[in-house]
Amino acid sequence: MVASSSNAQAGQRNATLRLSSTERGQVLTATVPVDLSETDFQRVTRSAHNLVSRLTGCNCLSGRISFVVEHDFNDVIQVNLGPAGGGAD
Repeated sequence: MVASSSNAQAGQRNATLRLSSTERGQVLTATVPVDLSETDFQRVTRSAHNLVSRLTGCNCLSGRISFVVEHDFNDVIQVNLGPAGGGAD
């Protein structure tokens, strides 16, 4: 499976696979680095396909689980909220 989100301090590039339930069914979301190459994308989708196959017992993406790929912008949109209990400004 693909490892957890990016770890800039160690210089690692990672992707995250996260399974969640919605009103429309289960969704497998792959969060990937912005500089994702074609080879990286293939590795992520292969890991996602293997996970879906294990979860459903089906060797296809038959619609039971939706698959979403999103860029990892968390470093760009991260908001510093300050210390807990600081209250509103």
